[in-house]
Amino acid sequence: MKNKIKEQPKSKREIADAQYDKIEEKSKRNNKRWIISIVVAVIILASIITFDLVSKHFAELKLGNEQNQADFIPGFINFVLVYNNGGGWNIFAGHIALLVVFSVIVISLLTCFYALYLKKYKGKASVLLSIAYGLIFGGFFGNLFDRLAFGRVRDFINFQFMSFPVFNIADISLCIGTILLLIFFIFIFDKKGKQKVNKTKEEQ
Repeated sequence: MKNKIKEQPKSKREIADAQYDKIEEKSKRNNKRWIISIVVAVIILASIITFDLVSKHFAELKLGNEQNQADFIPGFINFVLVYNNGGGWNIFAGHIALLVVFSVIVISLLTCFYALYLKKYKGKASVLLSIAYGLIFGGFFGNLFDRLAFGRVRDFINFQFMSFPVFNIADISLCIGTILLLIFFIFIFDKKGKQKVNKTKEEQ
């Protein structure tokens, strides 16, 4: 039988170096995930703002005056130019300053939550959360631009088959982003918290 070669015990310096390398590697992975999550949100945000503002501009060029109509899918969707000086369903009509302040407060709160979330989970941001934030922020800034630049929001998409307020791309983005954010909170956020607690207990 061959004699087994005994491994030399690692020195304290070698153990410390190995632990440091693991921590550094983990930190690099987390930083990469953090950067990717931010980039995803920014790309979606920029795309929504661009698409929203360009679509509003072309709606004005095509329709000309307010209440002018153009068919898109007859009997289902048409384009009707409407200027909204309020919020959704025309709430707070005429109070543009109030709506701008409200938008800034909501954006600030969402930004704080996103930053704290990334810090708490060491950059392990959910892709769903990044997409939701990109859509919500894109929608907010699309309509915020209109309120600051024109004192009203340009809406043009209309459902012909039901009674529903005329809306725009920014509104669609806001709605989808909010739904995704709710899905994140209901199905993902709590699980991440429980996983972290369980991991902490195992390490103790």
